[in-house]
Amino acid sequence: MAKTVQLRRYQIAPGMLEDFRAWLNQEVLPIRAKFGFHVEFMYVDNKNSEFIWAVSVPGSLNDFLEIENRYDGSEERLAAGLKRPDCFLSVDTRFVDES
Repeated sequence: MAKTVQLRRYQIAPGMLEDFRAWLNQEVLPIRAKFGFHVEFMYVDNKNSEFIWAVSVPGSLNDFLEIENRYDGSEERLAAGLKRPDCFLSVDTRFVDES
């Protein structure tokens, strides 16, 4: 079955990568998994204080967007967002295809 992959790239405030990673692992990833997201990879660029990762769901772009909409509006995600460290300098998300 085809899958849709979203690349996510975050510029994190210097000195905040560990706080961000702890929040992501403890608060966000379990909720994403519950909604059917799969983490394709996660990388850290410590020198530039960037966190780069990709998530996917089986199916089309419309399937991804439907799941993401339910995830974003869920009480669990809203509660996790309240715990997010104030660390984002920029966020870039885009859909990518396998080459």
